[in-house]
Order: sequence, then structure tokens, then C-alpha cells
Amino acid sequence: MVQCKIEGSRVTFLLCKSRGQNMGRITIYFFRHGETISNIEGKCAGRTDIPVSDEGLEKLKEIKSSYDIPDVQLIFSSPAKRAVATAKVYYPDKSPIVFEQLWEVDYGAVDNEPFDVLSKAVGNGSYFSKDPSVMYPGGESYLEASFRIRAGITRVISRCISENADSAAIFFHGDIMDTLFKVCLETDRSRDEFILCPNGLGYRCSVDSIKWFEDQKIYFEEFIPEGAPRPRPEDSPYFSGRV
Repeated sequence: MVQCKIEGSRVTFLLCKSRGQNMGRITIYFFRHGETISNIEGKCAGRTDIPVSDEGLEKLKEIKSSYDIPDVQLIFSSPAKRAVATAKVYYPDKSPIVFEQLWEVDYGAVDNEPFDVLSKAVGNGSYFSKDPSVMYPGGESYLEASFRIRAGITRVISRCISENADSAAIFFHGDIMDTLFKVCLETDRSRDEFILCPNGLGYRCSVDSIKWFEDQKIYFEEFIPEGAPRPRPEDSPYFSGRV
């Protein structure tokens, strides 16, 4: 059982005693969902439940056949069709555990609009910096999204602890992943390398299963799948107006 304590912008999760609570490091593979029509058109789908496109599914199958998808004990997913479908391509013999907290950022009135519309609504610089004060009209702020996704990762870690699992894969979304990494990722690499993870690709990271509940630190290890080419974020339609 997990309790949450919030002090200003700091959130602390308190883990009550449960089976397996003395586990140490947990390896987590963070994957972005497969390509959708909205991705091709440069739209930010948010809570719009867009499926992976037929071409996107073929690209996922090609990645799976060409590169090593790591074996894991548990898989988790956003409720979105695009995330669940990606999980099922990579791990056809496992059923994803779905957590609502893994949803994409809620863009409200500008949900599934072109990136230029979204960035004008909140300011281009604020979008890329994940300014906590940014509030999407009718949606959520990046501060709220940050709390939500950390609560989701806490549920993932708690489930791993309860099932004595030391490896897991998470399938979710580009902007909420970036929001999570903005506040939690520990790495010596440039932050620009973690902006807009390419569809179907991800990162191998680790967490300390006990310290997480105090400091919410995620430790980057490598890009995955190993050897897969990673398109440059600036070549995507989402970066047409970055400043």
C-alpha cells in the first residue's frame, strides 16, 4: 500500500510493508507507443484514443524482428489503444497491466490539434521546458501531469515489489515521458537526447525500489532497442517552430 505526501512541489510516497519490500534495483524499459496518423500529421493526440496506424504496426513488427526486445517479468501500459497495441506486438505472450496514470498529457481544448496550435496556446518555450505553471485550457498543467505520472510509476514499482519482479516494461506516450524525465531522470547526457522519444523506441533505466519513495530518481542506462536507428527529433513535424 502506498500513501502520498505533498509539500509544495515536492511529492513523497510512503510505502507500507508488503511482500518483497526489500528488493533493490528494478530495471525498467520505457517505450513510446507505435506511430499513429496523428504523429505523421504532427498532431498532439493527448487523450484522443488514436490507434497505431497500419504502417506503424508494420514498423513495430520490423523493430521486433530486427532488434532485441528485452525479456521482462511484467509489462505495464497506458489505457490508450496505441500503447496497448504496441505492448502486444513486443510482448505477445504477456498481458499488459493498465494504469490510468500512464495516459498522455491532457491537452484539453487543443487535444489532437497540430503542434503549432498547441504551442501557441501555452507558448513554445513553455511547452519544451515543461513549465509547471502551464495549464492547457480544459486540460491539465505540467505540474499536475508530473504528479500523476510519478504516482503511476510508483504503482509500477509497488506492483514489481509485490510480485518480486526486478524487470518491467512500460508503454506510454512522448510528452508524459518527457514530463517524467524532466523531474526524475539522472544522466550525464544532454537533455536534448531525451526529447520526443521516437515511436516504438525507448530507454533502459533503473530505479532503487526503496529510495524511489523518497527521491523519485530514475537512472538512465542505454537507448533501446540497442542498435536501432533513432530519427532526430528536429526532423519530426513537432519541431517546426522550436525556439
